[in-house]
Amino acid sequence: MSSFNLWWTLGGTLVLVITLLVKTPDKNSAAFVFTDFENFTGWESRGFVVLLGFLQAVYTLEGCETAAQVAEEAKRAELLAPLAVVGSIVGSWIIGLVYMLALLFSVRSIPSIQATSYAIPIAQLYYDAVGQRLTLMCLTIIALAQFMAAVTAFTASSRLFYALARDDAFPFRSSFMALNRYQAPYVGVWLSVLAGCIISCAYIGSAIAFNAILSSAAIAVMLSYMQPIFIRVFWPTTSLPEPGPFTLGTWSWPINMASVTFTLFICVLFILPTATPVNQSNMNYAIVAIGGVLLIVASVWLIWGRSHFTGPVQTLSDILSPEETPKVE
Repeated sequence: MSSFNLWWTLGGTLVLVITLLVKTPDKNSAAFVFTDFENFTGWESRGFVVLLGFLQAVYTLEGCETAAQVAEEAKRAELLAPLAVVGSIVGSWIIGLVYMLALLFSVRSIPSIQATSYAIPIAQLYYDAVGQRLTLMCLTIIALAQFMAAVTAFTASSRLFYALARDDAFPFRSSFMALNRYQAPYVGVWLSVLAGCIISCAYIGSAIAFNAILSSAAIAVMLSYMQPIFIRVFWPTTSLPEPGPFTLGTWSWPINMASVTFTLFICVLFILPTATPVNQSNMNYAIVAIGGVLLIVASVWLIWGRSHFTGPVQTLSDILSPEETPKVE
């Protein structure tokens, strides 16, 4: 599935780019692509409007850490997992840049996309650029890529459920650690699917609620990225006494410090209103969603975690010295 996902994403992006560049009758100029500035937010500060665009950019980073979440199932994870994380970010940047340029060269009218009646605004862009039939093909490619991305997310989240249950961090340990015949923690998988369906239904019921979920998801992911980096910055020797094969060396502290600073800045930015004048329909409710998540986490910790969780379960390689570690012949 992972290999198919990779090749479908690469091949699908190539098909989308070629379709847009070949079938769009009149392409935009390079001056439009690289210098045009569109502002539909109502804010007068161009700098602030540019910063608001970080939400979509950060949203694309969600899931880049999946390799770390399934590292226990991989070989040579101490080296390959960080390489996979960095590689996914670099690869996504390159592919995303090519795709974005194709969209910008092909877009017919940004105001029409802003005012579209379609549930998915990008459908309007494809419809204006390549017509109805090719739009259906392009949206099918995107939909399948999104579906496989969701499967990857469900896989990662189910492993998180398993790891937290194994470490006795929350109740129902035996349920979350139960494996099916494919050796997958199926309770965590289906719970993740249920949560995904509820979030998807939120878009049908209220675009405001859905946008709040997206913003809060970006904030929550950034906070989860920041926690180990924060510990690494202020407790470098106790958090990781010995560096692994993938290390930044003397650049570790300044890069980690820059990461913490950027993450805090982004989290504050993402709770600010994205449009003005602020009213009930365009208010950013991400702070409410994040507050709800923190309340649930704090409640679980107070009720269960603090009396049961004692730290990650250690493996034999963590406890024994290299000379004492059993060898399989």
